[in-house]
Amino acid sequence: MFKYLLVLSLLLPAGIVAGQGWERVFDGGGSGQINDIAMTADGGFAMISYYNGLNRARLLKTDADGFLQWTKDYFLDTQTSGEAISVTKDGGYIIAGFQRTAPIPPNTPPRKAYILKTDALGNVEWTYVFPGNGYDAEALDVLELPDENAYVVCGYQKNIATLEDFLVFKVDAGGSLVWSNTFGAPDIQEKGFAITADLNGNLLVAGERRDGPSDFYIVHILNDSGISDWDHTYGFFDGQGNKANDVARDITVTSDGNFVVTGQSNVLPDGVGILMKFEGSGNHKPVWQTNFSRADLYGLAKTASGGFLVTGNRPSTDAQEELFMARVDAEGEKICQVAVGRPGPDRGYCIIPTPDGGAVAGGSGELFVGSFTEESLYLVKMDKNCVVFTSYIAGKIFHDYNTNCVRDANEPGLEDWIVKIESPNFTRYAAARTDGSFEILVDTGTYLIQLFPPNDSWESCDPVITLPVDAFSDTFSIDIPVKAKFACPRNEVDVATPVLRRCADNTYTVRYCNSGTIPSLNTEIQVTLDPDMSYVSSSIPGILGPNNTYTFNIGFLENGDCGSFTIDAFLSCDATLGEAHCVRAHVFPDSFCNTSTNWDGSIIEARATCDGDSVKMILANVGTGTMTEVVGFVIAEDVIMLTAPGERSSEILAPGESQLAWGGPANGKTYRIIAEQTPGYPGTSYPTAAIERCLSDTSNTFSKGFYTMFPEDEAEPFKSVDCQETYDTNYNPDNLKRGHPKGYDVPQYVSPQTDLEYLIQFQNSGTDTVHQVIIRDTLSPYLDPATVHPGAASHPYDFDVYGPGIVQFTLPNLNLPPGSGANEGFVTFRVSQKQEIPCNTEILNSAAIYSDFNAPVLTNQTFHTVCVFDTFVVVKTKHIDFEGADVKVYPNPFDESTLFEISGISASSVNLELYDLQGKKVLNQTYNLPSFRLYRHQLPEGMFFYRLITNKGQPIASGKLLVH
Repeated sequence: MFKYLLVLSLLLPAGIVAGQGWERVFDGGGSGQINDIAMTADGGFAMISYYNGLNRARLLKTDADGFLQWTKDYFLDTQTSGEAISVTKDGGYIIAGFQRTAPIPPNTPPRKAYILKTDALGNVEWTYVFPGNGYDAEALDVLELPDENAYVVCGYQKNIATLEDFLVFKVDAGGSLVWSNTFGAPDIQEKGFAITADLNGNLLVAGERRDGPSDFYIVHILNDSGISDWDHTYGFFDGQGNKANDVARDITVTSDGNFVVTGQSNVLPDGVGILMKFEGSGNHKPVWQTNFSRADLYGLAKTASGGFLVTGNRPSTDAQEELFMARVDAEGEKICQVAVGRPGPDRGYCIIPTPDGGAVAGGSGELFVGSFTEESLYLVKMDKNCVVFTSYIAGKIFHDYNTNCVRDANEPGLEDWIVKIESPNFTRYAAARTDGSFEILVDTGTYLIQLFPPNDSWESCDPVITLPVDAFSDTFSIDIPVKAKFACPRNEVDVATPVLRRCADNTYTVRYCNSGTIPSLNTEIQVTLDPDMSYVSSSIPGILGPNNTYTFNIGFLENGDCGSFTIDAFLSCDATLGEAHCVRAHVFPDSFCNTSTNWDGSIIEARATCDGDSVKMILANVGTGTMTEVVGFVIAEDVIMLTAPGERSSEILAPGESQLAWGGPANGKTYRIIAEQTPGYPGTSYPTAAIERCLSDTSNTFSKGFYTMFPEDEAEPFKSVDCQETYDTNYNPDNLKRGHPKGYDVPQYVSPQTDLEYLIQFQNSGTDTVHQVIIRDTLSPYLDPATVHPGAASHPYDFDVYGPGIVQFTLPNLNLPPGSGANEGFVTFRVSQKQEIPCNTEILNSAAIYSDFNAPVLTNQTFHTVCVFDTFVVVKTKHIDFEGADVKVYPNPFDESTLFEISGISASSVNLELYDLQGKKVLNQTYNLPSFRLYRHQLPEGMFFYRLITNKGQPIASGKLLVH
């Protein structure tokens, strides 16, 4: 039934509620139905229901996807029914219904109407039972008045003639009666089914008036006094002039002051669902009417666009009904409709809109069990096009020990493995549960199911499985066997802390897993703290080694198992705000499972050191084989590339050997080396190292903010690096989302090959303990959901990937206290970009944080711009011929154009000469401005040499240009 709801479509971000339609069935151990539904602040649903067999009212709370979170039962007497619910301004619930004491012959105690108020968890705060007149009374709808702390209830009360009259009563915020009244003639039956408030704050009650055949009956009641100032009856006649039976079951007020009613009439032989708009004043004449043939309508709601939603039931056969939902526009024109159900009679009693333009209806669904039926609580979500999926693909991902591609009894499921389910215009993802199972709602059609093993040590029996889904309301099962491709462990590690604060203890979480095919023996993790950090404590013992490195013994680690521990490290009070500090983790064994026959066995490691008055960039071979060929490397100063790609190469290094690749002055700039591995290297490492705050004169300033622009050498699963810029001790954000690397320049450029690591921080900034946090991150369409890999977190979590690309972390049993201290938490995950993303594509991302059942809080939005790595770093001109001049050329390499910026000269014009590698002049052009853009036009791909000359023939500078 319609309620005055918060306009959640304005409060909830897109993507929090999945657009796909679904259905949920709740079995409470007896026959029951959902009588009313309301949307909660967190985007989920609160439903009040009645279980006939157990004589109880039950409050159910689900999340935005209809998954049950908790229930609360109410036994006010021998029999208790819950008929209506509304979310109150304080986040609790107001519930109305009726109760009854069990009859003791010859006495039959009357039903009594009640209203009760609960907190946000369904705990009763107060109850008011309407005393009545000794005859049956029921409360069938409830409304919190929008402009005062009071509630009004409608229903019916029998009179001395045992005929029903409209019953309406009002209670204050503490549950004390303000007024009550009944409406109707003593010899005519009237029942009030729904109540709402008009634009002036007065009340409208809709129901039926039965004097022979029944009619729509609308009563207008003054809120202050409870007195009716008008009522209106409306009925239908068939083609022979016979009066029909008509009943109004729900009502809502429109923004123009009129009202809309829904219900049913038997004016046609098979009945018809009625949706009508009436004038709110005058004679209350109909404005428009929309009929739904063979339907019986119960629930009504307004949409954000001014249209309407209805629900009820419609027969699918002579003996079976289906839950019916429809959407119309503001003029009553039909937009779409759908009928769904289980193998038995199904009905919809209530409906509310969802922020994605769809709707959720609640009611009952019956399943045939032999010759009997069992009625269960039934919740159905349709999208904005009235599409509901009722069929399931249910799968099981398991380790096929004996490689026969058949699931045997002793073969375990594989947790958190991701599958993609795809058909034309439909792509969804699912992550396997603890037992390896997954389930997804789909329409009928043919689907391709693809498994994404977490690494190349595994392979599935079938890379892609085709599964036809050829029936509604059915489950189509599939097994996905996975075989071991290589017999070896594959250890993974991740280290993170949410915010790095100087002059304070910082807690790092180290998470480790074995995603290989066999157990890992003698497992240990080395954690190297930043030189400005000092070890305070850890949750498991560590052994101090050289270079501020601590070793933690893990021992036997079963394949498929994960664990974590924490380290508290104090960051020096002398650390500079904005300075980067890094903590590094390395898990052993770290051997490769799949080694190429043409790999020379070398592993190149980059190092950056500050040695007195100079910066040194070193390349070392930490592998077991001698390099068979050199590798290239580049050197960057802040964001200026000092050496172009292909300009510098390493020496041939034997195992244990190292070389000084580059040296420079200790001038406070941030220097970084990025190198390559030799051909055939079986991993994903790109050796890199950086140095910041290297000063020969420590009184000078140093550049900040450049260190975290680029990835660290942590692409291998057995390595993890957490580099962050330092904040002050009292920096305490309520929440944040951080992407690493942060990217270069204002667009925050990253290369297409760069994985993005996201950290989402949250804290309890309220006054009550937080018991559960749910984080939902709707990925950018340019990120690949199949590559999501969960990482370190402050607390244990359940991980999921679902829908078109939604990442969810559920952190239960947090007991996060309010105030400062242990009120902070975080989660992390890594994800790859999709392939072939166009250059300059922006990747935007944010997350929604749900604390218990409160409204979600949105994090800041991170953004990166995708482009080829070499196109956004400035190549520094090496040869300056004009004293005091400076030249920058960027981007270099370039694709379409590059910008020349010349400073420190006085000339009326500049001449640019361009030569190819054979020394042939290919361009000679004069520019009248110190900054100008060179367009590629007909230049072929390759390297060119440029020369800049003043209009007087004075050389300015020369250098290299790379054209892609």
